[in-house]
Amino acid sequence: MKHLRTILTAAMLSIVLCSYSQEQKRFRIVNGNGMEAVISNYGARLVSLTAYNWNGRLEPVVKGHAHDNDYQNDKSLGATLVYFGKNNEETLSGKTWEVVSSDNQSVCLRYVTSEGENGLDGKLNVTVTYTLSDQNALDVDYRITTTARTQLEVTNGICFNLSGDMHRSILKQHLWIDAFLSNAYNKQKQLTGVLQRIRNTPFDFTKPREIGERIRRTNNGYDNAYQLRHPDNMQKPAAILFDAQSGRAMTVYSSEPTLCINTYGKASSSISLQPLHSGYNSGMEKISQGLEPGQVFHGATVFFFTTDPPLLMRTK
Repeated sequence: MKHLRTILTAAMLSIVLCSYSQEQKRFRIVNGNGMEAVISNYGARLVSLTAYNWNGRLEPVVKGHAHDNDYQNDKSLGATLVYFGKNNEETLSGKTWEVVSSDNQSVCLRYVTSEGENGLDGKLNVTVTYTLSDQNALDVDYRITTTARTQLEVTNGICFNLSGDMHRSILKQHLWIDAFLSNAYNKQKQLTGVLQRIRNTPFDFTKPREIGERIRRTNNGYDNAYQLRHPDNMQKPAAILFDAQSGRAMTVYSSEPTLCINTYGKASSSISLQPLHSGYNSGMEKISQGLEPGQVFHGATVFFFTTDPPLLMRTK
């Protein structure tokens, strides 16, 4: 009887520990200038981010929900989006990730898939680290390994509005993209690798312009994949977003060759800027999306905030 009680106690303890390890948590990180971000281990997502406006007031610049349960019907918002396996579906935004480490300015999260998850004949090990630097930049760093070959896509589900009011339209905000070409989608919303020239079309942001200036000439707003001009050089900005009313500018730097822009319709209050490991390198060689055992996928994105916009974004 005593032996049975010992077994039951051990089993109950195991259940409690397992439940604790899957507990949903939020982490507040703050840089030396007072900017702050909140990260949730549910979907390894960015829940909130503040940045200063021209007169020194901190305001929100990304969309998010107050409680993790609110993401049940909005799983991609702010989340780490990973497409993998034979099913090539995104599933990890609905998972609770392990917390590897956290401090005042950084959070590292990890998720290891089970054998066969999402049709993968092995396991995928995904680590994402959010760091809020004293340069007023949010750094997002991805490292992924696998025990079986898989196609892989990883990006973010962050939706920005630099005005400080998440209900205000973004159509007056200015956008610049370092791209002359776009990568066409097929009917399944997959990139085909077919590049199209965009100069002098509604999709041309090689010169800064208001997002709403030509959006009515599109079918349903912007939902385009841009082949960047400097895909191998993370020192070159991929895109710049500027809100003249608040004075905020956000410069995006990426290790990836493609930047997907989505305004979620013609009358939007948010925009996503999502780097993808797809398209072509600077030598116009097609990028492989395959990940083999023994390889490490490493991707990085930097969102840099300032109230001193680059010269090319100054409207007056």
